[in-house]
Amino acid sequence: MVEIMKELCTGCGVCVRECPVRNLTLENEKASVKRSCMECGHCFAICPQKAINISDYPSDGIIEFENQTSLVDGEEFLRLIKSRRSIRDYQEKRIAKETWEKILEAGRFTATSGNGQDLKYVVVQNDLETVKNYVWDGFAALIEQLKKSKGSTSPLVRQLRSMNAAHLASRQDDRLFFNAPSLLVITSASPLDGGLAASNIELMAHAEGLGVLFSGFIQRALALSEDGCNYLRIEKTRICACMLLGYPNVEYRRSVPRRATQITWK
Repeated sequence: MVEIMKELCTGCGVCVRECPVRNLTLENEKASVKRSCMECGHCFAICPQKAINISDYPSDGIIEFENQTSLVDGEEFLRLIKSRRSIRDYQEKRIAKETWEKILEAGRFTATSGNGQDLKYVVVQNDLETVKNYVWDGFAALIEQLKKSKGSTSPLVRQLRSMNAAHLASRQDDRLFFNAPSLLVITSASPLDGGLAASNIELMAHAEGLGVLFSGFIQRALALSEDGCNYLRIEKTRICACMLLGYPNVEYRRSVPRRATQITWK
């Protein structure tokens, strides 16, 4: 709930002009709330007197900006983006809880549609071997599903059958989890919200020296494992991303070529 601390409000009207749903007004030279709203926080962030509070949310993680235009150097940020790679070779090193909390903070402060903030995260590290078994069961079901829709001789089906055969022959030949020490499952009613959070989490993980692999195969396999979803207490229809995380066991020396950007200027 948005609350105006009248003793601090100077009636400057900045929050009234900024509110995207026109939910604020000036009454007796003080800001006033008309009704309940989506609590996007724009008024909280822009008030020069700190006269606005949003009571429904914890206040931890709030930072003050002295000069917002120079928070991050653009060239360095682009360098970070260009330097990330999908990692398929991990060290046998556990990710500390404090590091996880910092990484997931990037997801917490990612924009969500209508300020829904309904994202949930399942960090699988202690019980990874148990979850792997559920995912491999779902992976077998995925192969059968694709055989019916694409045919048993399709390149994709042959690839997945090869991965499954390697797994059955040797637990060390792991072409699905790549021996990563942890798995992050992101769920939300909005695939866009989940994808945006996952992207920010990946960049934060990369900045912390971690490697990430987005796995569509794990995501689809987990969604086909009812026992796996029940074990993680998630709904299969809400899975937005499955991300393997760990410390890379490989060091890349340069960024890679990309196709030219397709832009339409009008």
